[in-house]
Amino acid sequence: GINAEYGGFWSLINVLRIMVAGASFKHRFWYPISVKCTQRPLEPMLKIAACLFGILVEMGHSARWHITDSDGNFINMNDFQHSTMYMTFLIASIVDLLTERHPSLAGLDGFCYFFGFAGEAFLFYFHLGGRSMVDTQIHLCLVVACVMCAVGAILARWKSNNAVVSIVYSLCLMIHGTWFIHAGFLLYPPGLDKPWLNMMDMEAMMYVTDLFLIHFIFGLAFLLGVFLVFTVIVPPLPAQHYVKHHKTEPGMYKTVPTSGTHFYVDSD
Repeated sequence: GINAEYGGFWSLINVLRIMVAGASFKHRFWYPISVKCTQRPLEPMLKIAACLFGILVEMGHSARWHITDSDGNFINMNDFQHSTMYMTFLIASIVDLLTERHPSLAGLDGFCYFFGFAGEAFLFYFHLGGRSMVDTQIHLCLVVACVMCAVGAILARWKSNNAVVSIVYSLCLMIHGTWFIHAGFLLYPPGLDKPWLNMMDMEAMMYVTDLFLIHFIFGLAFLLGVFLVFTVIVPPLPAQHYVKHHKTEPGMYKTVPTSGTHFYVDSD
């Protein structure tokens, strides 16, 4: 959840800065971070580390690698499903790095993120057996968020020169991340041994759907707030400041020397 929220936030910031400046735009599934005037692919590396950490947490104990007990009953399937979900995004993050080193793979990143979010939606949809009404509702809201991200990933790659499509995709990522985190607090509230909602109450189900829509409202409010910051409080840099960064070696970019702050636009 934090991974998706951070990715959506960082993507939104970069897309808005480029759009407000009137510079040329091309969608990316990650944006480099400047380190000593060199653009490094830290974001996909952080994603890879986060996915590996998630898999280790779920499957770190040797006993969890068994899918059946001595009587032939399935066990640890919850851990296996979560690890499978992390593996899809691990592949997508690795492809992020590969597309930088091998431009011929351009477009594969969009498919991988579509596959990751679609796979997550698939797993969560069939993760509902035997759950209470409210628990099911919380997971279904997460399925909706995953589907939005999957569709957004394909559209962002298909309409890669459209900044508005990238903004919508970034918002979907943020909503997916915030709801993923919020769902954990709804189902497993800190300090309590059971959920604080009546898990079979229709009123609680209505409350959950209302909460989910509030995430959309706050996401749009955040978008408008950032837009106002970049247009009113912090005047945008001229378009010529958003220069291309020339690749110095695979996965590395060096900023063309000009004045002002530089945000990554595209690479040769």
